[in-house]
Amino acid sequence: MKNHTVICCLLVLLFSCKESANQEKTKISSAIEKAKEKTMDKPYRTSDSQKAIYKALKKKTPLTNDQLFAILPEDINGHKPTSDLVLQVSSQLTSGIYGPLGKKSYNFYIQDGVGSRAIVKTFFDSYKIQPQGPPQTEYVYQDRDGYKTIAFLQPKIKRNYIRFIYNNRFEITLEGPDPVEELWSYIDFENLKKLDKYN
Repeated sequence: MKNHTVICCLLVLLFSCKESANQEKTKISSAIEKAKEKTMDKPYRTSDSQKAIYKALKKKTPLTNDQLFAILPEDINGHKPTSDLVLQVSSQLTSGIYGPLGKKSYNFYIQDGVGSRAIVKTFFDSYKIQPQGPPQTEYVYQDRDGYKTIAFLQPKIKRNYIRFIYNNRFEITLEGPDPVEELWSYIDFENLKKLDKYN
């Protein structure tokens, strides 16, 4: 009879422990599901100051092609523009090719993020979400000298780029064969200060 009572007590104890564990597991699963739903609804939050910047950008007038063209650097890592034909200007975007054409060239892009184009917002959204690229490539998200930067590494073809937002308005991109740290060192911030008068 004693054995029967002990076994019954043990069974009741085991059952109550199992029930507590199941309840705890259910609570944890529920909390995880709620967190996932919240993340899916709002994967990140845009601060009020960022919203104000995006709103102000919509009201500004884009720079002219001549104004953007004047910002292109005179050289990149000692390389001059390849020719006037490869200095391209289109609406809100100017680019130049520096050095020998091909894999060893450097491409510099400056894009004005005002008006209806969401260039600045898209950059900061990417920085927050931090997506990754296809196999054998890598995105690197890092603060450099007070700027949030996105670097795209392609070691197989030996081409990399680094981009960032200057003055909460202009997206600057430099692409080339060198490591990202070197590409970053080629950015001529003194030259970019010409853009300060447009803020």
